[in-house]
Amino acid sequence: MKDNTFLRSMRLVPEVRRAFLLSSLIAMAGSALRMVGPQLISRGIDEGVLKSNYSYLLEQSLYYFIVLVLLYFVTSKALLAIGLVGESYVKSVREKLFRHLSSLDISYFEKNKTGVLVARMTSDMQSLNEFAREGASSVITSLLTILGATIAVFLVDAQLALLSFLILPLLGIATRIFRSHADKAYWSIREWIGQVLSSLQEGISGVRIIQAYSDEKTQFERFKNVNDEHLKANMQSAKNIAIYFPFLEITRVTSIAVVIWFASVRINEGTLSVGELVALLFYLNYFFDPLIQLSFNYDVLRSAGSSMKKVFSILDEEQVLSKTGDIEPQMDSNKVIEFKNVDFSYGRDTVLHDVNISINKGEKIAIVGETGAGKSTIAKLVLRFYLPTKGEVNFYGESSKNVTQRWARKNIAYVPQESFLFRGTIRDNLIYSDPKNIELEKELEEIGVLRWFDRYEKGLNQNVGERGSNVSAGERQFISLLRAVLARRQIIVFDEATANLDIESENSILEATDKVLDYQTSIVIAHRLETILNAEKIIVMDKGKLVGFDNHKNLLSKNDIYKDLFSAWDLVN
Repeated sequence: MKDNTFLRSMRLVPEVRRAFLLSSLIAMAGSALRMVGPQLISRGIDEGVLKSNYSYLLEQSLYYFIVLVLLYFVTSKALLAIGLVGESYVKSVREKLFRHLSSLDISYFEKNKTGVLVARMTSDMQSLNEFAREGASSVITSLLTILGATIAVFLVDAQLALLSFLILPLLGIATRIFRSHADKAYWSIREWIGQVLSSLQEGISGVRIIQAYSDEKTQFERFKNVNDEHLKANMQSAKNIAIYFPFLEITRVTSIAVVIWFASVRINEGTLSVGELVALLFYLNYFFDPLIQLSFNYDVLRSAGSSMKKVFSILDEEQVLSKTGDIEPQMDSNKVIEFKNVDFSYGRDTVLHDVNISINKGEKIAIVGETGAGKSTIAKLVLRFYLPTKGEVNFYGESSKNVTQRWARKNIAYVPQESFLFRGTIRDNLIYSDPKNIELEKELEEIGVLRWFDRYEKGLNQNVGERGSNVSAGERQFISLLRAVLARRQIIVFDEATANLDIESENSILEATDKVLDYQTSIVIAHRLETILNAEKIIVMDKGKLVGFDNHKNLLSKNDIYKDLFSAWDLVN
């Protein structure tokens, strides 16, 4: 990782700093113990073997054994401590990432592929996990060992140390070139992993459509092309390693050969002992072996670095809507929602033009219009998923730009066209908004829908699969709608949310809404005749413009666009 990424990564989870420092100190103690061994061997050779003083040799061997035992326990403790720090760090990063993702504006999720975001939480987190589990301890231990070996070589003989390290500038240049190419390769790998997961998610989610249109071959070719690009990125990384690692080995052998050559001259001159040469060779191996180990772990390190950049790219996304507004409106006004000269654009063409609407407390409003007329955009502005490009959307007299996101989430319920259930039981899904305060059976009985759940073997405790996969589309919608009703929000928005319900179930939900909150303001993007007829007022949209806002009777007599829409719906129904 580049320095700024590394430093930022350290600052991201401050709670592990103390544990990291402690684990590093333990690892440092282990590296210091490792440096003692060659000195004991050097003494054993010079004072024991060469002088035939076997009692001294035995003594040094005993010391060396004690050092090895201590080294075992210290190293074991260091690996455990570093591993714990790493796993705790990844856990905290995963939680911070999920919390931040959950708080981002809806516009962010509409602009980014689900598969790529899933890759950030899965593949990139796995990369960090691998580094925490295997790479972190190796990197820290290797760096400390290299530092200790460098100091030890100079303490044994500064002249030979300088000779052995003469080749290091060349190694530094090669390492810099390798890092430059490797960084690009690893970044590319992380990018293509996201694309692979995105393509895979698309293929699985759309499998019914793919099979219905017999398009398996085309979809496979799309996936294959993305997968091929991922392979190319991995192969580029492999090529970099294949060039760099042999060069590193040549550097080590050359450095050791230079030391042995000049050391033999020094030994003949009597300015260097055999034991010191052996110690030097040990320390040079202690220097180069971790360097090679670092190179082998470089892919794990760079992969983790690239993953952290991906994580930061999400953490750097601003929570625009949640940071705007500091007012919680007083809900005593009869005028709940008001659009004043509202224009809106998703970034290109304007999709709403000069919309003016006023909705009072307790009103049931329907929105009608052709596809692309702007119905869902109005709903998104009411939900404060977006702020108007021009004009004002007011809640109880306060501009949506000044209203806090917390207030909007507490007082506006939403049921999308595609109903969504969480993994768990039906009960869990129904009390989702306020699990501590909803007396479920009592409230369901009061609004007359408790017996509806008798169709399930375990009733309200029936388990539902991921996204409610083991219940029908209509049942999912009924549960989702009821969840919104039980949330008891002041405003409720139905985005064509009753499309899969039969008339009886839809009427049950509408009656339940009336019974639970007779003061609730509801906005329904209409899809059937009954919804229009039950609405007190109807918003008529055409090509982003408000062309009618009145009750059904008046619109039918005065509004040609509404008359055409109603006639078409009347024929269908």
